[in-house]
Amino acid sequence: MKRMSRLALSCVLVAVLAVLSACSGNSKEETTTPAAQSGKTNEVGDTKGTEPVEITMARESEADVKYLAGESIDKNSVTDAIAKDLGITIKNQWVAETAQYEQKVQMSISSDDIPDLMAVSMAQLQQLIEADMILDLTDLYESDATAETKAYLTGDGGKQLNSAKHEGKLMAIPQTNGPYGASTQVWIRRDWLKKLNLQEPKTMQDVLAISAAFAKQDPGGTGKSYGLPLTKDLLKDVTFDLRGFFNSYHAYPTQWIKDSSGQLVSGDIQPEMKQALKQLQDMYKDGQIDPEFAVKDLVKENELLASDKIGVVYGPFWLSAYPLLGNAVKDGKLVQDWWPYPITSIDDKPALSQIELGVQKYYVVSKKAKHPEAAIKLLNKWVQAYTAPTESDKVYFLQNNEAASYYKLSPIRTFSQTETITLGDVVPKAVEAKDPSGLTGLEAPNRYGKIMKYLDGDTGEWAEYPISGPGGSFSIMYDYLQKDLYHFNEFYGAPGSAMLEKKPVLDAKMSEIMIKIIMNQVPIDDFDKFVAEWKKLGGDEITAEVNEWYKTASTS
Repeated sequence: MKRMSRLALSCVLVAVLAVLSACSGNSKEETTTPAAQSGKTNEVGDTKGTEPVEITMARESEADVKYLAGESIDKNSVTDAIAKDLGITIKNQWVAETAQYEQKVQMSISSDDIPDLMAVSMAQLQQLIEADMILDLTDLYESDATAETKAYLTGDGGKQLNSAKHEGKLMAIPQTNGPYGASTQVWIRRDWLKKLNLQEPKTMQDVLAISAAFAKQDPGGTGKSYGLPLTKDLLKDVTFDLRGFFNSYHAYPTQWIKDSSGQLVSGDIQPEMKQALKQLQDMYKDGQIDPEFAVKDLVKENELLASDKIGVVYGPFWLSAYPLLGNAVKDGKLVQDWWPYPITSIDDKPALSQIELGVQKYYVVSKKAKHPEAAIKLLNKWVQAYTAPTESDKVYFLQNNEAASYYKLSPIRTFSQTETITLGDVVPKAVEAKDPSGLTGLEAPNRYGKIMKYLDGDTGEWAEYPISGPGGSFSIMYDYLQKDLYHFNEFYGAPGSAMLEKKPVLDAKMSEIMIKIIMNQVPIDDFDKFVAEWKKLGGDEITAEVNEWYKTASTS
């Protein structure tokens, strides 16, 4: 399984983009996109009187794409539409399956044989910059990108676009995405709260009391219950995401944070981590944590939730869809009433939900490309088709019995940085008013429809209600944003040589000490010994490397 955040995004897009097949063809339909707000239509390029151009690409063949009969990744309805709409012919220099794609890109870089356009990782982007193999896109982007495209790519304030810059020059197009979806909430069994006459949590002390009550009073009637589900992967598990627990103690594991002097330091070794670990150790000693968690993965630990042994879990907005849906709905009935709540603070200082940059790939253009402007035209077309689709744009998002995930065939794909957040404002209001007339775009009406089906008795659609219903995950995420309760990782550059060489060892040692502390195999003060060892074994060297990057990034 790839990172669940990516899987969830794909699942959401499949469901959302399916509604395009029902488009009325009314290109004047109001949307929340910049184009609609400005009263202008995206201009993606006039192909009349221009010679068609050909560009070469490296392509990732993704397993969930289902082709129409006679079509392939080399020639399909999307490439035909691009040729018709933009006068651009796509020729694949090579194609690789997802598992081999990054390695194949690396081989192309090493042999100095890259295509005109391809998607690369952050580390590969840095390599290409240092090798002077890719084009500076600054002027092209400034002159050819539409106003709508520019607004769309800077919905997060410009963080993701800036990550593609080097010394102030735009060296790539980031595959933008919403960073906020990686934030966590604390999911709790509401039916158990009612059964034990407990109030919904307002503080971290409330959450801890709920965990203890669930473990001691066994509301599931199984003979033995626990408080929290932990897995052997701890901070690597993005489903049962324990980072939200640490955030309640103002600890930010896996992130780089600013210290009082303005320097970047590792969140992994800060004193706040020790406080949170001590709390987990106390919970373990109190019987609130599965004693076998250190040898269990997500699937095995989820068996405890499915068998009514756990009622509190930290996780992302999509947790109700996976894995809770399979536990919550049985034989058409809701048997586990899970609901998300904001993470809470252990003191009077607000808890911040940690999130990352939100970019996994960057689109680069070779210095040898004869038609570099094609990349910006492709970007403009994607933004227009995704945010303000016309009837003819349905082809870019084919999703029916014969075709699936055709959106992945577009040469450049960027996703809204803020769409998920705004859903937390508009959809709950529409649900409460039972009036979807104000909902625009694709996703909001789709989610509203699922919620109304659930409220009308279709329990198969239950998962959507705690996500985008009133008070659900999207509402919480929207509230986080309004109150400035997100904590970004300050480091988003390519890993340096010290980080590449020494971080895997440091991460392994951190995981080891965390598990030993939680299981009470070593005293909590051994965390201080780990910090000293972390610094000696390369942590100080990595910190210096990160701060050297930070000085450059801050001035670019």
